[in-house]
Amino acid sequence: MLERIVVKEIKNAFVIPTKKGRYLEITNRESYALSFCIGEGRIVYTKDGKTTVSDKNHAVILPDGASYSLRNDEGGDFPIINFRTAEPFTEDFISIPLSAPDGYIDDFKKIERIYSIEGEGTKLFSAFYALLCRLMREMETKPSVLNPAMEYIVKHISDPELSNTKLAEICNVSEVYFRKTFKKKYGISPKQYILNMRISKAKELLAEGLCGVSRVAELCGFSSTYHFSRSFKAITGNVPSNYKPK
Repeated sequence: MLERIVVKEIKNAFVIPTKKGRYLEITNRESYALSFCIGEGRIVYTKDGKTTVSDKNHAVILPDGASYSLRNDEGGDFPIINFRTAEPFTEDFISIPLSAPDGYIDDFKKIERIYSIEGEGTKLFSAFYALLCRLMREMETKPSVLNPAMEYIVKHISDPELSNTKLAEICNVSEVYFRKTFKKKYGISPKQYILNMRISKAKELLAEGLCGVSRVAELCGFSSTYHFSRSFKAITGNVPSNYKPK
């Protein structure tokens, strides 16, 4: 899909510092955008009932003309490049897993620096196309050995028995290879990835206010309410019973 992009204009490149609890509704976006995340920030985009997450391990392309909402429960800094193309290439959000997030932030800083210098149009386009080429390689059609595990995690996130051993078995690889490959691709361990997903789901359930803490713990795959409360506080700084989205 990215190979179809013919860039007509790079409007700007800058970092958006985002406060915890930020919520926005966007109507008819004026251009495409490529967004990254620095550090532990996290934005959830919602368009037509579908959500797309931007964090340090996922770049996101925002579509031109889209109307959507965004929610940020974590804060963080988000580098963004707004650009226009000669022809439309997508109406949907595109999430791109990043195997080496820090390298992409370095690429962004280079583009940001070139953009600030007048008369550097050719270098600017060259740097941006180089960045798109790197992202294309991340999206190669060759199936990842991790795909079966990622699908299993989504479907079984509420299972407290979810483990590296089980996921490695599903992928038909050794547990050591599974952990190493997962960490290389996503930048965090499988255990931390699953925990982050569980805490994110817990936040949504707590915000809805339809379940008590013990039920939320059960639905999110924690072995006990105590384990859930301890993990939730370690990540969010608050106990589940006091959590309120800002």
